[in-house]
Amino acid sequence: MTRILSAALAVALMAGAGVAEAQGRNRVQIEQGGRGHGAAIAQNGDRNGSVTVQGGRGHYASGVQTGYNNFLRMDQYGTRNRSMTEQRGEANLAVTAQDGLRLNAETRQRGYNNVSGIAQMGSGHHAVTDQAGANNASAIIQTGRGQDVEVRQRGEGNISVVVQSGYN
Repeated sequence: MTRILSAALAVALMAGAGVAEAQGRNRVQIEQGGRGHGAAIAQNGDRNGSVTVQGGRGHYASGVQTGYNNFLRMDQYGTRNRSMTEQRGEANLAVTAQDGLRLNAETRQRGYNNVSGIAQMGSGHHAVTDQAGANNASAIIQTGRGQDVEVRQRGEGNISVVVQSGYN
């Protein structure tokens, strides 16, 4: 009788573990190199994905996703870059790639089917994308030194493209 109860308990535990694994379909991958990095990713919901790759030294990356089927990726390579992404809703995509020195990128998206891309090279840039609503798209590219941009979009179907280069 003890063997039957043990076997039944083992089957119940394995079945329960399978259910928990099937429900937890959020993915996080963080790779850091160099020295002195910090990264924090929090995901709540289902089918959210995140990739953070840093490199260089002294980077900080944070990401928060709540909802369903959101994806964020942050890449930083140079020195002392900072990236923050927050997404709430469904099917939002945020991509940040930075290279250089003291680059700062912030992305906030609320709603569904919003897309944001920030690519910065050089030094001392600050880029902010803040979108709320549905089907909004924003792209920012900054090169050189000391560029600063903020994009705020509300509603549905907005598109913005910002390209800046030079020295401030």
